[in-house]
Amino acid sequence: MILGALLLLLVGSADLLRVARLGRVATVVSVVVVWAVLVVVVVAGVGVPWWWVVVVAGFAAVWLATTSAKADVRRASGILPGIGVLVVVAVSLVSRPSLVSAQGFLVDWHGSAPPAVAAVPLATLVFALGALLFLIESSNIIVRAALRPAVEESDAADAAAMGPGVAGSGSGAPEHAVPTPGRRRWWSRPPVVATVSAPVPDLKGGRLIGPLERLLIVALTLAGALPIVAGIFAAKGIVRFPEISADGARGSKAEYFLVGSLVSWSLALALAGGVWISAHS
Repeated sequence: MILGALLLLLVGSADLLRVARLGRVATVVSVVVVWAVLVVVVVAGVGVPWWWVVVVAGFAAVWLATTSAKADVRRASGILPGIGVLVVVAVSLVSRPSLVSAQGFLVDWHGSAPPAVAAVPLATLVFALGALLFLIESSNIIVRAALRPAVEESDAADAAAMGPGVAGSGSGAPEHAVPTPGRRRWWSRPPVVATVSAPVPDLKGGRLIGPLERLLIVALTLAGALPIVAGIFAAKGIVRFPEISADGARGSKAEYFLVGSLVSWSLALALAGGVWISAHS
C-alpha cells in the first residue's frame, strides 16, 4: 500500500503546484524537486525498492501528461487517467507487503514517535497524507472529466436548437466552444467550430467547496459519524435547490450538480475506505 500512497503523493503534490500559477518553468522545477524529495523519503525512509518507485513515478508522469489542471470543464481530460490512478491504488491496497523492507529513517522515527502516532501503522499515515493531497485538487480534475460529457451534450443541443447562425450572434450571452463529432484521441480537446450560450456557468465555488466537502466526508466517515455525512449530502441538495429548480425543463444544472456531487462523494468515500483498509491490514 506504500506504492499506492506514493502515487497519491506524487499526483496530489504535482496538481497543487500546477494550479499555483508559478509559471511553466517554475512549475516544472517545483514538481521535479518535490518528487525527488518524496522518492528519497520513500526509498531511504521506508525501504521501497527503487525500481518500484520508478514504476509508480511513471504512472504519475502519465497522469500529468494526460490531464489538465485548468478549471474549464470543456478543457477537461478524459476519465481514463483518473480510473487508472484509482485502480493502481486499489491494487496496492490488496498487494502483499513483501515489496517493502520496512526499514529506514522514517521507520525508525515512527518506532520512537509518541504513542498516539506510533499506534497508527506507518503505511496508514503515509496513505492518509497521500489521500489528503489527492482530494484537494486531483479529485477536481476527475470531477471535471466526469462533467464534460454532460456539458458537451448540452452544448450540442444548444447548437442544434439555435441553428447554424449561432456563432457571432452578438446577443451578449456568455459563449463557449462547441466540439464537432469525429475521430479524436480520448485525451485531446475536440476542435472548435461554433459558440453558443453556456448552460451551467453559475454553479460557482465548486473548486473550493469540493475539496472542503471531500475532506470533511473523509474525516466524518473515519470517525464513524455516518448520519452527519448523510446530513451533508442532504444539506447540499437543499442549498442548490433554488438554482436547480430555476433551470426549467432543460435540466442541465440538475445533471451537472448530480454528476459532480456523486463523483466527488464517491472519491471521498473510496479514499476513506482505503485509509480504513490500510489501518486494518
